[in-house]
Amino acid sequence: MLASIVVVKLTNQRNSQTTLQRMTFLNTKNSARQKIFFSILVFFLLVPSFSFGFWVVNFGIANTLPAGRFGFAAGFGQQVVFLGNPRTTSAFFTIPHAGFRLGLAKHLDIGLRLAPIPLPFAIVGPGFGVNVDVKYCFTKPENKVQFAVVLGAGGAHVLIQNNTRLAYSPNAALLTSFKINETSYLTVMARQVHLAIPTAADGKAGNFVNIAGFSLGYKKSINSTISILPEIGAYWYNGQIKSVTTSGPGFQFGLMISTSF
Repeated sequence: MLASIVVVKLTNQRNSQTTLQRMTFLNTKNSARQKIFFSILVFFLLVPSFSFGFWVVNFGIANTLPAGRFGFAAGFGQQVVFLGNPRTTSAFFTIPHAGFRLGLAKHLDIGLRLAPIPLPFAIVGPGFGVNVDVKYCFTKPENKVQFAVVLGAGGAHVLIQNNTRLAYSPNAALLTSFKINETSYLTVMARQVHLAIPTAADGKAGNFVNIAGFSLGYKKSINSTISILPEIGAYWYNGQIKSVTTSGPGFQFGLMISTSF
């Protein structure tokens, strides 16, 4: 009888130690993943933006975050624009991008995007902008097809002939997501962006950018908190700087890593 009790106690101790070791291992893995993601995020937030572009692509699905849930993403992309007559090619291959989202209420969340500015003119230097948007999803989270509207407003600074000028940018998007399976989504988005520079010579009437485009994206969940989001977009660019007009088609590709908790 005593021997049986001793065996049971030893077995329980071993099971407890094994469970503790597994929990420690899982916590270590989660901690390592978080450190890796935060390192990537900090890297892209600190990379100087010495190129121009605006993200027509979306990097997300139509469904919103639950109230109180926080998400963020970081990545980079490429852009090619064909402008003017005769056509000139403007290409950038290291454009950083980062974004944050917070669930506000049922079907509603808010986001913050950090992105370069779309002014491929010879007299314009580097610029950087911040955009805040609100997303409302019209469909239930369990629906296989989801539809949302995104309304945003941004502010930025640009350099025109080495003079800093302030700009503002209202924008809107329609977003549809298709659930492929439990870990995969396909997204289609239409976006319209207007950027005006009222502080430049000739005012906002002679210094503006209009961008309209579509994007096709894919979201693949690696686990319950981390996802990868490649996306490709095409748009039409039309703008003026100091009353000099230029226009043409552009194309973008981006890759993001996102998480939420």
